[in-house]
Amino acid sequence: MAQTSRKPVVVRRVHLPDAQAMQEFLLRLSGASRRSRFHGVVNVVSPSLLRRLVDADGERHAAWVGCVWGPNGEEIVGEAVWYLVDPTERIGELAISVRDDWQGQGVANELMRMLMASAEKAELRELYGDVLEANARMLAFMRRHGMHPGICEAPADPGVVRVGRLFNVSPAVPGSPKAARRTWLERLSSLW
Repeated sequence: MAQTSRKPVVVRRVHLPDAQAMQEFLLRLSGASRRSRFHGVVNVVSPSLLRRLVDADGERHAAWVGCVWGPNGEEIVGEAVWYLVDPTERIGELAISVRDDWQGQGVANELMRMLMASAEKAELRELYGDVLEANARMLAFMRRHGMHPGICEAPADPGVVRVGRLFNVSPAVPGSPKAARRTWLERLSSLW
C-alpha cells in the first residue's frame, strides 16, 4: 500500500468491473500524460482500449491499479500493466501511468514493484517499456527500477527509447551469442 499525505492508496489487481473507473482515470490524465502513456493523442477512450486495460488474465497480461476512496466510491489514480508480446521467448512489454494530481506520491513505485514481481513470477525472460525520449522523469524512474536502454531490441519509432530488464537468465555458454550479450549487459550495468 502506497501512502500519501492525502489518502492511503491501495494497489490491487485490475478487474473487468473496473472499466468505468478506468475510463474516468484516463480522461482525468492531462493530454501530456496520455501522450506519454500511449505515445499519441487519445481524446476518446474506446471500448476496445478499456477492455485491453482491464481484461487481464495474469498469464499473458497482468495489470494493477492504485486506488483511493473518493466521494463517489473507489477512484483509480494509477495503473500498470505488462503484456506478453512473445510467448516463445517470454518477452513482455510494460506500461505505467499515474494521474497528474497523484504524481510524486509513491504510487508509481508501488505499481512498479508489483509489476516487476509479477513478471518474474510469470517467468518472463525480458521485460521492456518504450518511453518518449523527451520524458526524462520517466527514464530516470525506469532506471531506478532496474530498466536500462540497450537491453532489448531497439524500437522502430524515432523519439522513443526502449528500456528493459532481464529476468531468470541462466548463465550462457562461453563464446555463445548469449554469453556476448551477458558480458555486454554486465558492462552496461557497471556504468549505472
